[in-house]
Amino acid sequence: MPNLRSILYQTIGLTLLLTVSSLDASAQGDGLAESYKFLVSDRAQGGVLYKATAGKLQGLSLPLSYVDSSEYWGEYVCRQQHSECAVMDVYNMFTYTLTPQQNSAGKLQTERVNVHSGTNIYDAATWQIAVVLGQTINHFISNNNEDAYTLANNQNKLLKVSYSGNAPDPVQDTNRATSKGSNFIYNHHLLSSGEQAYSFRMIPRSWITDDPFKNTQYESLITMTELPKNAPAFQRGNVTWTDWKPLTGENAWAFLLGPLHAAYIHFIESERQQYIPFDDLSVQNALAILPTFAAMQSSLGGVYYAPAGTIGNQEDQLVNPHQVSIENNASLYAGLRVLESTLRAEFKYEKELNGASKTKINAALDIIRIMIDGGQVAQNNATVGLLSFFRNQAWRNNEFVQGGLANEASSQNAWIPTTKPRAIDANTWSIAALGAARIDQWFGFGASFNNWQQIKRWGGYGVNKKLWGVGYSDEDGNGMNNDGTYRQGILSAEWTAGAINMVRSLINYYEHISIDSTNYHHSQTYVRSLKEDESAMFQALQTLRIDNYDETNFPGKPHSYNHLIRQSSKPYLYASKRYLIPFGWYSNPLPSTCATAWMIMVTDRYDPFVYGGKSLTR
Repeated sequence: MPNLRSILYQTIGLTLLLTVSSLDASAQGDGLAESYKFLVSDRAQGGVLYKATAGKLQGLSLPLSYVDSSEYWGEYVCRQQHSECAVMDVYNMFTYTLTPQQNSAGKLQTERVNVHSGTNIYDAATWQIAVVLGQTINHFISNNNEDAYTLANNQNKLLKVSYSGNAPDPVQDTNRATSKGSNFIYNHHLLSSGEQAYSFRMIPRSWITDDPFKNTQYESLITMTELPKNAPAFQRGNVTWTDWKPLTGENAWAFLLGPLHAAYIHFIESERQQYIPFDDLSVQNALAILPTFAAMQSSLGGVYYAPAGTIGNQEDQLVNPHQVSIENNASLYAGLRVLESTLRAEFKYEKELNGASKTKINAALDIIRIMIDGGQVAQNNATVGLLSFFRNQAWRNNEFVQGGLANEASSQNAWIPTTKPRAIDANTWSIAALGAARIDQWFGFGASFNNWQQIKRWGGYGVNKKLWGVGYSDEDGNGMNNDGTYRQGILSAEWTAGAINMVRSLINYYEHISIDSTNYHHSQTYVRSLKEDESAMFQALQTLRIDNYDETNFPGKPHSYNHLIRQSSKPYLYASKRYLIPFGWYSNPLPSTCATAWMIMVTDRYDPFVYGGKSLTR
């Protein structure tokens, strides 16, 4: 007798397969234009922007990470997920803060406040690329015809002043992790300079911010301890921001990849210049923080995940200051390469550079060279470099591990890899950043292709034997059964887009294998397989566009989704269902800035891990 679960998944799989088959294989045209509209419109107009009111930012449009609703949290998360949502917010007279009690309801309130009122600086970096790319390549326009680079540059201005967009009393560097006591120590270095310190990964609209339940039918779920009369800023539904996490990966995107790619698209692709001006804010912000990345580098070459004294993603435990994230290092390596090419183009073509500027460029190039290839990277800090780290520590059993501990004094081993759970982006991003040619040179011809096959076996999401994409780890309920059929745990738009990007870089490499090579016939087999995967994943990603998601029977999808989230534009959702990702945060099927931005990038075939977005064989 057939297994009931097997019958259920076959039925769901057939429905999903028919849905994908009915979709246009391309996201071009009106659909992509409506997705772009989400990125360049205010929330009231179906977009993800808000208007800043603070200090030098007044009047600027800035992005948030998601669009949510009180119904999503109240009807779906609270009721259908049987979550405890009645929360007690406690006022602290000594710190002038109002925060939830640390129980399940309090953690849920913190999550929905972050989603509703916060911007992850990585999300904003992908937004910068997509905003300028959409106008330059696709000729899309914003609702108010604002120049795309002017809009994207607003995020650079936010990072420069580092206070929140709606802060009532803006103070410079509020959102920078400068060293204070035992908090935010950068690999034994103290940083008092705001422009050199990491930005916090999440930037709130204001320090006192809104719960999405405020002024809704769900507001009664919030109770508060008695507030003093001298605290008029606090009302039911207001809490103070609690997410203060400065992380290397997010800062690599925020100060290197996002702004420098947006500047490249504007100045070089659109304006037909040969360089990004040295004085452009994207370059100046990057140069200011570059020595901090260097200070965070271990002797093994890996750059640490976060400064000492940083709270982790789960259970409010401090991050081990020796922790290294492979995905973070892939982002940083790519960002350093992009900055390096940017500075070399300036040195070659910018005739107005003065002596002081040339000195700064040379100093920055020296730091980048040492960080990548090894040397004395900072005072009392020698390193063998990032390339050595990727080759000799990060790679294990034919794939990149998610991370590990480097140079921890209590251990006899200089490197302790973290092998569980496995991380998909540690592989897709690392191979895209390093290049398939380098991976195959290090580990044997076909290593890059075989890595992708391995990822599909433990992390692929699909229908029957048709690949749809990937989730996050090997613990998502995805992967292949013994008969080659795929399981359906969770589908991630962002991480699947990253997989598409990597697969394209593999295609580009294996297509260029010489016909005279002994590996030629293998390479052609690889290319055919990779092209099938690329096409299948790109097509399947269309199901995560909000209008298609509503018609697709994803396992775990919220009932009556169009009642929970109403949208006039066509953003892509972060993931196919709500799910606690093993790395410490929840995915939600909500309109997502980074998912929509990544879809613009993959549609336009723009690779954010290489200078100019060009997947050249390297």
